[in-house]
This record gives sequence, structure tokens and C-alpha cells, in this order.
Amino acid sequence: MNISVILCTLNRPRVLHDTILSILRQELLPQEIIVAVPSLEHVSSDTLALPSVKLLITPVGLCKQRNRALEELSEDTEIVAFLDDDIELSTHYLKEMARLFTTAPEVIIASGRMLHDGGRGTRITREESIARCQESDRSYELRPLSFAPIDAGYGCNMICRYSSIKSQRFDERLPLYGWLEDRDFSYRCTVNRYPAVCLDNAQAVHLGWRNGRVSGVRLGFSTVVNPIYLKRKTKMFSFHFIFIHYWVRCLIGNLIGLITRDSDYDRRGLLQGNFRGFWHLLSGKCDPEHILNL
Repeated sequence: MNISVILCTLNRPRVLHDTILSILRQELLPQEIIVAVPSLEHVSSDTLALPSVKLLITPVGLCKQRNRALEELSEDTEIVAFLDDDIELSTHYLKEMARLFTTAPEVIIASGRMLHDGGRGTRITREESIARCQESDRSYELRPLSFAPIDAGYGCNMICRYSSIKSQRFDERLPLYGWLEDRDFSYRCTVNRYPAVCLDNAQAVHLGWRNGRVSGVRLGFSTVVNPIYLKRKTKMFSFHFIFIHYWVRCLIGNLIGLITRDSDYDRRGLLQGNFRGFWHLLSGKCDPEHILNL
């Protein structure tokens, strides 16, 4: 199958370069790797010299960058892979994804199994992530496909059947980091259709690098306001789900991180953003783009 990869990045050219090297080690290579950046300073000349890499200058913001990249895809694209710029793939990852989309025509969106997810846990170095993927590759053998439904595609490795999603776009009212853009996009692409799946056969590591993200205040605001905005837009969440999984968990996590002096996150900024988000909602507003004023 013809696979196109979209990578959106900001402020971490070295991390991006190593991720593209991981993609170029795939047993099944993509036909193009579109790198969407706000300016040339976010990508190195060494990266642009790599095979299949295409540069695209776009406005800042994950949703805007991904939407502009979608407009530049080759016409014969069959699978589009949205990957974070800090991911490491096992060498069989794209081959197994192609096998899934070939043999299961009902599947629209899939994500791979994380050998380690630094985005939701402890950060991991590139060297450690390569070692984990190499261990997976050594034990790899062609097995029957094993996949199961999940709530939504995971944005760090969200693989889509292009013919089924080509009319959809990411919501640009979710600015900058685009908190929950993957859940929103997955929901709109799969509602009343086959759900997104996790494919065990395709494995990867998400490094979870923190630099390049928006400020703690802005991210904290988004974690409070964006779920309510999406609930009103598509009714994809219940209020109970938002209260437990986004508000309570984030508040407790930020408070504990502040007390334990967690250096990975700006816990003070995140808490300030949380409280600003609650005040914003209590004032009768629900505007995700308000973070641009913070």
C-alpha cells in the first residue's frame, strides 16, 4: 500500500531527525514524509537531505500543520500516518499496519502498541527507545493480526485509511498543542462506523519529550476547557467522564507534582492554567482559542 507520513514539529530539530531515521529503517518504506514546520529554523538541513522528505511551511499549531499537510498528500496515498516527532518505530511497524488495512477493509483508524509511552509516563531517551524496539524486532515473527477496539486513535501514532478520512480536517479552534485533537478527529471519522483499533502486531515507543510544547498555563487551561468544547460540539464525552478523567486526574496530578517538585512539567503553570480554565467556564464562556491571550 502507498503510505504517506505526516510529521508536525516545533523547536526540536534533533528529535525530529532521529524520528525520520527510524521511519527510514522500516521494512516497508513510505512513499513520502511530509514535514510541516512554521519556519526553516525548526528543521535541520541534514533532515531535509534525507530521502522522501518533503518540507511544508505552515502556520503554527498542530491542527493547522496537519491540515495543510493533508492538502499536500500524493493523490495515490492509501494510508496516511500521523506521527509525533518523538517516536521510535519497530522496523515492522508500517508493514504490519499495511497488512491490517489490506486484510481488514472495515478498519479506518489504527494505532500501534506502545512498548513504552513517555507521553503518559516517564520520559525515555532515544537510545533506550531504540533498544526496546530492537528487542521487539529480534523476537518478531509473522503472526495472525491481533487488534481490538479503542476509544480513539492515539495522536502520536494515528494511522488512517485515506479514502475514508480525506474529507475530514482537524479542528483549528484547538490551537497550538491542540489538546484532544486526536480524540475529536477519530470520533468524527469513525462515528457510526467501525471504531478505531489498537494493533498489537505494530509496536513503537513514544519518547515523551517535553520541550517544544506550549507553556504550562496554556496547557493547563486547555485540559479544562477543551473537553467541554468537544462535548458541546459532538457530545463525544459525558460530563462525568470529563470530571473524573480530565479535571480530577489533572488537578491531583499537578498538585502531587508541585509537592514532589516534579521537574518534567511546569506544575505551577499547569495549576494556574487549570484554575483559569475553570474561571473561564464559570464566566459562561467556552473558547479553546482563549489560550492565545494567556
